[in-house]
Amino acid sequence: MEELKRRKNFIKINLEKIFTSELTDLGKNLAKEKLLKEEFVDNLTPEMLRTGSWLNKSFRHYDVEINVPLIHPAKLHPLTQAINNIKKIWIEMGFKEMTGSLVDTSFWCFDALFTPQDHPAREMQDTLFIKDPKQGKLHNQKILNQVKLQHEKDWKYKWDPEIARKLVLRTHTTTLSARTLSNLKQFPAKFFAVGKVFRNETLDWSHLAEFTQTEGIVIDENANFKHLLGYLKEFFLKMGYKKLRFSPGYFSYVEPGLEIFVFDEKQNKWLELGGAGIFRPEVVKPLLGKDIPVLAWGLGIERIVKDYYKIKDIRELYLADLKKIREAKLWR
Repeated sequence: MEELKRRKNFIKINLEKIFTSELTDLGKNLAKEKLLKEEFVDNLTPEMLRTGSWLNKSFRHYDVEINVPLIHPAKLHPLTQAINNIKKIWIEMGFKEMTGSLVDTSFWCFDALFTPQDHPAREMQDTLFIKDPKQGKLHNQKILNQVKLQHEKDWKYKWDPEIARKLVLRTHTTTLSARTLSNLKQFPAKFFAVGKVFRNETLDWSHLAEFTQTEGIVIDENANFKHLLGYLKEFFLKMGYKKLRFSPGYFSYVEPGLEIFVFDEKQNKWLELGGAGIFRPEVVKPLLGKDIPVLAWGLGIERIVKDYYKIKDIRELYLADLKKIREAKLWR
């Protein structure tokens, strides 16, 4: 039999377990008592509540400390919970949500943000272009002309509308900020966004080709750099981070710019969580019609929530591991 067990499709083993039980001495003594001979009710029904008949019933006793099987109720995916919590934080701080398409034109992704058309960030190693003969449409001719003039004046090259029409999977949610500024009628105002972005990245413990970003802008004539740091500190405090570090950073559409870091104890290194700054006048004037301070930031959500879920690799957030999903702690 042992020999045949090692060969496929010869022997099928059915394991059958038989359990027997009997009353203990205590149980036998209790069985003799009148208590166990009474009629007990297991469930309290709506009808019993309406008629009041429950007052004359004897209910079965339950031991609430007894060991019972672990049952996992239905719940949202951990990343979805984190996103909902982030939205709640921004709304509590007075922000309105921005939404938009995952596919956008290069105009809103790059040109409107004062990124020159020959900038390396537009090349294939960073951006995922849509291979579609129907290029994107550029509707607002006034803003189109203002962005064109700004590029040609400051970057000293001939701006090409055909390059601006190319469709891309958005590389950041800042496209939503640019569109919002172009349609803004009054300020001060505050907006946030949470959405997917795409980059042609090499995957590792802290990088994904598709990830989630939260965006924010504050349009206010009295806003300044200290206000920007205050918004970011308040957000990260609500997300559970008590220590973070700001370092100077370069982004083509903000000045001054900064990068936000927290210390990752598991990796024993500082981890960048996003970038921020004040939009340059070359971004604001063509879109808004005048130069006023616009605070802006973009933060990677997967990196932010990694510490909360005690994971070492952000790719774990996308694994279909039901055990980990069930056991993940809830956001409070």
